[in-house]
Amino acid sequence: MSAQELSKVVEPRPGDNPISSLRVSDSDQLLISFSAPGRKVDIWDIRDTSASRPILSYSQRVSASISPDDSYLASSGDDTKIFIRCLSAVVEASYFFHRLAPLLSHSEPFTYISPMAYRAWKSGELEQVEYILSREIEDKRDPGFTSYARANRALVRIRGDLDGASNDTRETTVNGFQIPPIAHVTKAMALIEKGKRREAIDAFGAVHHGDAKDFIEYVKSLASFEVELRDKLKCGTELAELSLLADACSCPWVKARKLLLLAEHHLQKGEYDEGLRLLAAAPDLVQCFHLPEAKTLLLIFGWDIYDLQSMVQQRMCQALFTSGRTREVTKFIRVHDNRLDEESEARKADLGWLAEKLGDTAMRHNNYDDAITWYTLSLNLCPESRVDDRGSEFANQCLPAGDVADTEITGDLALMARYSPGSARLLVKRSKAKASKGFWDDSLADADQAIHKDNLCQWGYERRYVALHALRRYQEATETLGEIVTKVEESTSPKLRMNYTETIKTIDERINATCQISPFVLIDVRTGHLCGAVERMRLFKTDPIFYELVSSMSTELDLNRIWGVVAGYFRYVMFSHTWEGVEPTFEDVSRKPVYESDSHLLRCKLRRFCERVREDPEGYLWAWSDTCCIDKAIPSVYAESIRSMYNWYKDSALTIVLLARESSPPTLKNNRWMTRAWTLQELLAPKSIRFYDRDWNLYLGDTRPNHKQSPRIMRELADAIDVAEDTLVDFSPESLGIRAKLRLASTRQATKKVDIAYALIGIFSSDLTPEFRDPEVALGLLLEGILHGVPDAKAVLDWVGKSSQFNTCLPAQISAYQDSPHMPPTIPENEIEARVAELRAMLPQRDVTALFENLSALRPIGFTHRRLSLPCITFTVLIDTTRNAEGSSISDQSIVYQGQTVVPGQPSKFNASYIAFIAQDEVVLVYPWIGDLLAQTNRPEWDDYTKALRLVVHLEQPFRALLLVKQPVGTYKRVAADHEILVPLRKVSSLKGIDTKVLEIR
Repeated sequence: MSAQELSKVVEPRPGDNPISSLRVSDSDQLLISFSAPGRKVDIWDIRDTSASRPILSYSQRVSASISPDDSYLASSGDDTKIFIRCLSAVVEASYFFHRLAPLLSHSEPFTYISPMAYRAWKSGELEQVEYILSREIEDKRDPGFTSYARANRALVRIRGDLDGASNDTRETTVNGFQIPPIAHVTKAMALIEKGKRREAIDAFGAVHHGDAKDFIEYVKSLASFEVELRDKLKCGTELAELSLLADACSCPWVKARKLLLLAEHHLQKGEYDEGLRLLAAAPDLVQCFHLPEAKTLLLIFGWDIYDLQSMVQQRMCQALFTSGRTREVTKFIRVHDNRLDEESEARKADLGWLAEKLGDTAMRHNNYDDAITWYTLSLNLCPESRVDDRGSEFANQCLPAGDVADTEITGDLALMARYSPGSARLLVKRSKAKASKGFWDDSLADADQAIHKDNLCQWGYERRYVALHALRRYQEATETLGEIVTKVEESTSPKLRMNYTETIKTIDERINATCQISPFVLIDVRTGHLCGAVERMRLFKTDPIFYELVSSMSTELDLNRIWGVVAGYFRYVMFSHTWEGVEPTFEDVSRKPVYESDSHLLRCKLRRFCERVREDPEGYLWAWSDTCCIDKAIPSVYAESIRSMYNWYKDSALTIVLLARESSPPTLKNNRWMTRAWTLQELLAPKSIRFYDRDWNLYLGDTRPNHKQSPRIMRELADAIDVAEDTLVDFSPESLGIRAKLRLASTRQATKKVDIAYALIGIFSSDLTPEFRDPEVALGLLLEGILHGVPDAKAVLDWVGKSSQFNTCLPAQISAYQDSPHMPPTIPENEIEARVAELRAMLPQRDVTALFENLSALRPIGFTHRRLSLPCITFTVLIDTTRNAEGSSISDQSIVYQGQTVVPGQPSKFNASYIAFIAQDEVVLVYPWIGDLLAQTNRPEWDDYTKALRLVVHLEQPFRALLLVKQPVGTYKRVAADHEILVPLRKVSSLKGIDTKVLEIR
């Protein structure tokens, strides 16, 4: 039937008014028109090609509307009343059903089916179709159509429930209504499925529908062919005869279906040439798309002519693709594209979708050239077509079985479905294919075009970012990542948005952590300006290295790389030198950058330091000098800088030392830099150090970047300060003992005496707050903190010299620690055992054990409010005095005291300043090294008695004692002696006169 026979034009009649609105019923049977000028509603029968008048009209209407299910017509007139009419009450019931017939005629149709059931049938929802038809059968609102519903349900059940289908066909006559033609077809199809061909032929013959004679023959021929093909395949017989029958068929759609079935068999066997030959012989069905029987075929076979044409082309593409003839697939699609007219845009979209899927598969196999070709073809086929699920199904059927496209692309097709193949999505995919080939500029162009078509296309931004990153346009790449986060709610890669946010967060956290352990203010060696932490962070975030870092973290967060980049950018170089007058201050450099300062010698020193840092091959950006990088006007900043300085040197990338100008020979040992208090930590703390002479030449010409790796320089330093080389190279506060560190500090000097203590805060890991101006108080607080942390009494209390006002047990100056503490000689083990045997026979076990227990029970050494609690052994001191030579002045006189220990007749003599106390004062001699004494007897295999005896043996050895004088309030003060008070070796015959206690010393 021609297109002219399928269309109709209704000419206006004399007096007709213009039509304001039209509505075709869901069943395609009725047309409702409304004329506002004529105030008239007309209902037309559009299935009647000869009718030129409406079947029903309503006049004097000013507006009209019909319900979505076509059941009700609402209209209003001049009287403002609204009239609602039930159309089923005024229009024949058949108008509300799809009328399916092989030909357009007034004869009985093959079947009627409700629009709801037909829609579900077209979408393949057969369970829903069966449910709808069952409801219609039970409803019985339209008894004349119940038989049609039952026959239609039989067609649904024939695909899985043959008995149910047979029951429905037997019950199609209800209340005397004629059996629908479709019921005979259904019965025949069920019999064929059961293998009852003769009965099936009789059933086909029972169809009394003159207009459909040829159609019935076509259905019978095709149904029989499918069964015969299935039987031959089961038996394994030749199909040549069936091939001839298929070629000889006169009906295009029957021939196409038969050839398709045969071709599918050959394709499954891998016989691609034969399959392609059969598919190529299939007729073009474009002219059959609008045949009336197309809708009926959907009910009988589950496909219509449009689907059949699609399946032929799908199998053709699949065969060509699977056999490796991909270029022929391109040609095939282009040929079919040229034959599509404007009414076939949906078909065109399917072909475009197929080209896209082939591009996806090419991407999966890394065939990027083919992928670009496919995506370009898809763009040309349907640049503005919409994508639907059917397209996706079509593409999957065209591709070889089991072949899955690139998961990175296809996994997000559901999210991308709202974009047409010709806009964002295809451009994004082609951008990726071009990127895979290294065509970064072309890839960027496609990404930009995708964004232009849809500025919320997140995939376009992602591809743009990738291209910009590859082109090293890091700032633009990072800005694009920011746009993804701020503009787009979803992403093709769920990790992308999260990684960007986490990257920024991690970088900020790392910068904050780095700045917290860095000096508060640093010099930017590029400009000479002072920069605080906030300004350094701002400069970092404007640097290309920041954009490159963020840009490289789009798929995976690399914490090590973030830490490395941040640490590399924010690393700094410290300056160590000797002050030589009025150095440039914080205020000076704040007003005028380093490089703009005048040519004053000290300002030149700072400038030369910054230039050395700037010119270093390591590319350092930041420098610190104690002269100008501490804002001393703010006490809290100054105090915290003093407390943090050791760690700043320790964490620096490099410390540059400018030695003082000295006379020859120019050695480290005799350089003034080695005598200053602050430079001790500046020598010990850094991991990397570099020495320059006064003319900014490398010391000894050693070009190593780190002079701590120079054996010659380290050996010279080790000899100069009497410390092991490995300790110098890798120093930590635990590397040296307390007394060793005090000895190193004892020869150092400072312009401000209080700085001697403050310069030791980091070396001793002290929490001392630099807020005291009295140097004795500052040193006392430092030593007090040392004793709190490590109660090593000998390291701190064993000294000779002047007592401190802070506490008399502490020295007034650090120089008191230049001499080493007294170390008693080691006793051979055999001598100890022999002496223990003698003492075991001499001393009562009860007395010896009591002494040991009392010593073990003493509380440890401690400081509270400048008062020292000192556990010790006290000895009775008998005082006798004699003057020095007569004629000596009072200031030169001294008193000789004899302290009688536990060994009668063996007094210990020592000298002390006579002004310390008078003869009538109560004086005690104490052994304060209790910790050392107990440590020498702490062996688990010894019993308590043996431990106690061995303790007495060690107590007999010479020891350096403290002389204390009792105060009226019960506390004691240490008597400062000019020389050490050394109690000599003696034999203990009795423990009388030995007392253990904790004395409070001020």
